[in-house]
Amino acid sequence: MQAFGGPVLLDDGDGQDLLSAASAADDIARVSAILSAMDGQGPGSLRLYRPQATAAFAPRDTALPAYAEAAAAMQHLGFTPAERRAGGQLAVYDRNALVIDLIAPHQEPRNSVTQRFAMFSAAIATALKGFRVDARVGQVPGEYCPGDYSVNAGGTLKLAGVAQRIGRRGYHMGAVISVHPSAPARHAVATAYAILGFPFAPESFGAVSTLAPDAAFADLRAALAGEISQLIGIAGTTPPAEWRSST
Repeated sequence: MQAFGGPVLLDDGDGQDLLSAASAADDIARVSAILSAMDGQGPGSLRLYRPQATAAFAPRDTALPAYAEAAAAMQHLGFTPAERRAGGQLAVYDRNALVIDLIAPHQEPRNSVTQRFAMFSAAIATALKGFRVDARVGQVPGEYCPGDYSVNAGGTLKLAGVAQRIGRRGYHMGAVISVHPSAPARHAVATAYAILGFPFAPESFGAVSTLAPDAAFADLRAALAGEISQLIGIAGTTPPAEWRSST
């Protein structure tokens, strides 16, 4: 579709278990490297993977007086602090989550920001509905990294956070989906948000498997890739080798 540009290549480099072998910083730097190289033509990259334990601070987080304290606390709890370029607030996740990185070429990426947000979040919700989850788009009270395009279950549990970053000739749509419950991640969010002075209701931190116990990572990845492919053309499945060495 026009809002999404394209095409992209589906990254299959993480293997059947979808576990990223890269560090938190390198996975985030990979996005910046690909986006910076976008010339508006293509192809881009669609990657769905399970990340290392990460505390992804947003730009405005790093400007706060308590940032250093929060970053140190995350490191102590086993979540590597990393700085992402997209907006929002701190997101904390580990291998119980599934990350989506869609980095695509677009001649005028600033023209369809809201439309991309709405359609990307709707695609995630549609994929989750296939697992009998009452998935909806919208913010729930007390959620971490609050946003209008979060994906929730039944209007009470946040399942996915969505962010967007605009480049000169491309964009990045990112999402973190909580697949299995992670008590360490929830505790880390509560700890960091208390330090930073952000509101957070731990009971809003949901997970797909509590609602759909049979939802495996591979099945979720296939469903999500299928819905995203309705938004943007997928030209192949093998990314250029330099995308993994550029970080």
